[in-house]
Amino acid sequence: MNPRPALSRGFTLVEVLVSASLAAAVMAAVLSSFVFLGRNLTRLANYQALETKGREALTYLRHDLAVAAAVKPGTTPTASSVTLVLPAGEVTYTYDSTAGSLRRQAAAGANPDFLLLKNDRCTCTTFAFDYQTATGGAPTSQLDATSNVPYGIKQIMVRFVLATPGTQAAATRTTYEAVSSRFLLRNKQSATGT
Repeated sequence: MNPRPALSRGFTLVEVLVSASLAAAVMAAVLSSFVFLGRNLTRLANYQALETKGREALTYLRHDLAVAAAVKPGTTPTASSVTLVLPAGEVTYTYDSTAGSLRRQAAAGANPDFLLLKNDRCTCTTFAFDYQTATGGAPTSQLDATSNVPYGIKQIMVRFVLATPGTQAAATRTTYEAVSSRFLLRNKQSATGT
């Protein structure tokens, strides 16, 4: 009588290779999903940081433009700078393209000088004040003695673009673009500034 050979228990080499290949494919899919989700969450957090800084700047601008009596006489408003006359004093906004920030300087208040649109997670890449006169066009030169440009400006609008710093990975960088509504100035003076 022949003894029966003992049954060997375990997996064959082919079964091990097939299961290892399937496990590697599943793990690659899971890992790529985690990387994708991580990038999207970082991008979302960056966008939220940009939006927060943009809203903060628009809040200051909205408040100052809403109570402004006029653009300061004797100044020449540009796309990057304007001085407003407020009941509490003057406030000047100046965009610095090198630093990528908007500086607010006030004559009075608890915090008269600070930067907007800039922190470690955001920088301002583009900024412009848009002016509208009573005739609907952009203000012209103030050199003519018969017209005082600041009193000719009736509306101001702000445009800017914020971006995450270039030090971040390209896959997680975002931009945020904002355009404010037109703010109507309450200047009552005539075109001659009297």
